[in-house]
Amino acid sequence: MAFGWRNKMDPSESASKNAGLSPDESEVADFLRTHPDFFERHLALLSELVVPHSARGGTVSLLERQVGVLRDQLSIEKSRLASLIDKAKENSRLQQRLQRCFERITRTRDMTELLDAVPRVLQAEFGLVAAVMQFSGHAAQDVIPIGALVPDDNENAALVMRRLSGKACLLEAPLSDETAGLLDPASAAQAASCAVLPMVDRSGKPIGWIILVSGDPEHYRPDMDTILLEGLAGLIGATCIRLGLS
Repeated sequence: MAFGWRNKMDPSESASKNAGLSPDESEVADFLRTHPDFFERHLALLSELVVPHSARGGTVSLLERQVGVLRDQLSIEKSRLASLIDKAKENSRLQQRLQRCFERITRTRDMTELLDAVPRVLQAEFGLVAAVMQFSGHAAQDVIPIGALVPDDNENAALVMRRLSGKACLLEAPLSDETAGLLDPASAAQAASCAVLPMVDRSGKPIGWIILVSGDPEHYRPDMDTILLEGLAGLIGATCIRLGLS
């Protein structure tokens, strides 16, 4: 006979219903994000809650974990700042080196002096294996010392001139066969990277090139900025014109 009272709920059914009412992780995160004063109103939780700490292999309080995260972030920012400072110092040193190069080049009085000064100052300031200035055979031979002229039928010179056409400079690491072929054997053997800068006459026609040779494969990289190299090439080209090469 039924007396009308209800049977007790199955414990598994109760747990299932309660589980359905529990917020998921994203809801908890959203709540804490939109209620930044939550822990101010529940200060005891900061010391009661524990967070797994993989580095220590145990747990720490939420407050300790926050301090650790902030400390790590500060360390990263310090490293970034130190890197920026190092780059700024390196750029300053580079500017000073270029300034000394520019001053020496502008003081030259003839092509013979220029051909001697450019390799000396560039090698000294930038630790290069070699710095070579060469001119194509059709350049003004009455102004340029014969040792700096490369015959028109030189295949390596023709390839380099063709590759330089329409470009501000060439960066190679390692050197191409044609560029290495324009160097003396000792310099070519030590070369790991290089920059090839064009020299042009008043009309903008290429008349020669400057090869800056480094023993460091990272010194001249194809992806590096070339604005300073272009400025150097422009100064040397303008100096050649001033000294009678037009």
